[in-house]
Amino acid sequence: ALGNGDSFGLYWPIGLEAREPLVVETWHDSWQIQPTYSSLSSFLDAFKDAEDEYPEPPSLEEDARSPRALFFEAKQRVQSQAVDDAVALLEQALDVLPEYTDALCLLWAQYVRQGRIDEARVVAVKAIIAPPSFGQRATKQLRWLQEQDDAPQLADDPIWQARADLKLSYGGAKTNGDYAIYRTAIQAYLSASRFIEACTLMQTYGELMHAETVSFQEREGFVRLDYVAEQIAASGKLPNGPRAEP
Repeated sequence: ALGNGDSFGLYWPIGLEAREPLVVETWHDSWQIQPTYSSLSSFLDAFKDAEDEYPEPPSLEEDARSPRALFFEAKQRVQSQAVDDAVALLEQALDVLPEYTDALCLLWAQYVRQGRIDEARVVAVKAIIAPPSFGQRATKQLRWLQEQDDAPQLADDPIWQARADLKLSYGGAKTNGDYAIYRTAIQAYLSASRFIEACTLMQTYGELMHAETVSFQEREGFVRLDYVAEQIAASGKLPNGPRAEP
């Protein structure tokens, strides 16, 4: 913590726990997470150069694998119509942080522009299950998926199967059918040994439910500490899990 309410911390992407962690920045007002530095050494270099001031996010020249730097450079390339370059940058960002929601949403749009529809469908589903702390909700991607009739590569995916019933709108309602869809999808992913998808969607579910009212959580049977225990248990199935100290 550097005094303005925001804080930096280590983050291991889901399924990549054997890799060196990223250093991410949590914004206290929105609880958004910015995947700013690709490594602890990159962060320490920036902090040293900042001379006790709040460090500026690195450029690609300063940190070539910073997901945030790759994402913002990709946005610039999109604005200049350099779609192929933008796609390459976004794919690099997602290699570092597969659940980077903003990057998934932007990559979906570029795949559609390139006519890569099969890949766009897959990325749209990934954007829907990715955590809200890493970016915007994938409402455009959902509406587009709802217009798609056939996706053989997603035939067994529970989010694809339930796309017509999803709303991706949260808060302010007494009931919300999305949560039941997510619970069913999580169990389907677990049963299919798709543990990365299961753990990613569990994180999304937990973040969304945490933002609901206590009465809503009670109606849905959500108990935070019990749910975290379920997340830790599921993460034990990951290739390099669990995502907690033993």
